Amino acid sequence: MLPCLFIKNIYVFHYRQRYGERAAVCNLNVLKSKINKSLHRIAVESFNRFIKNAMSYMMGLLFVSVMFHIIALPVAVYGQTKSYNQFWNDFQFVTPIKGKWSNEINIGQVWTSLSGDDDPFHSNAQLYARVWLHYSLSKFKLSVFTGYNHNPEIKLMEQDGLPEIRSAVQGIYYFIKTPFTLSGRLRIEDHLDRRIEQGFDESFRVRSQVKLTKTLNATEIAKGSVYLVASEEVFTQTAADVFEYPRFGSNRLTIGCGYAFTNDFLVEMDYSNDYYPNKNHQLSYHTVQVNFSCYNWLKNLKNTLLR
Repeated sequence: MLPCLFIKNIYVFHYRQRYGERAAVCNLNVLKSKINKSLHRIAVESFNRFIKNAMSYMMGLLFVSVMFHIIALPVAVYGQTKSYNQFWNDFQFVTPIKGKWSNEINIGQVWTSLSGDDDPFHSNAQLYARVWLHYSLSKFKLSVFTGYNHNPEIKLMEQDGLPEIRSAVQGIYYFIKTPFTLSGRLRIEDHLDRRIEQGFDESFRVRSQVKLTKTLNATEIAKGSVYLVASEEVFTQTAADVFEYPRFGSNRLTIGCGYAFTNDFLVEMDYSNDYYPNKNHQLSYHTVQVNFSCYNWLKNLKNTLLR
């Protein structure tokens, strides 16, 4: 900042001596505009560099964690593995607000089998609703949400079966956007779990994900396009002291494909495997998930009703 002020003073003195006060003021405004633009460009470049370095560091930790828990842990720990089958459905309703801001309403349901029963629709494990707020830049997307989870029959799996309030902040960085999309996501969740006698217990969880999306018959996802998705995500254990003592919780591998019926309506089917290592026994969840994504849904609904 001091070099900028020094240059400005020399500039003004020079123009006052040569062209007079009026010309000096005019050219000073031009100089201020150039300096502001330069400072803005430097700030944006520094922010993008910081985000990219942070996401690269996070991806490195993610890779190391995945390699350790997928390769080293199964070799070192020989325990009994319990497997469950699940079915998820998820509905996303996205609405642009203004400029780079958008809103999303997210509702879904989780069905699960129980030990000794492979039926993925045996129990209605969870219902949830979330409200998101997104702010999107060219290579970075910042989001926050708050939501309500209802667990009607989850107590059959030795859990409380009580409601939960969940909030989160997350950032997504797009390393590559064409010809395929490669992104990294970091999410920090705040869980408020209802207990029978103690009210709400607060705990936190950190999730790190890398995701790849590739269209098969188009350059981008649009009407009539088919696309593939694959992601790898690592979860910490949900705990009150997760920031001081982070512990590995689970690993989720997801692959799937989707189809765009219109530019604003997408259907996607995925398979995911959640792996929970434990010293005594290991848990594995095999899940089929169907996602419905509706963009500009209020505008499209209004146009449909007015036809």
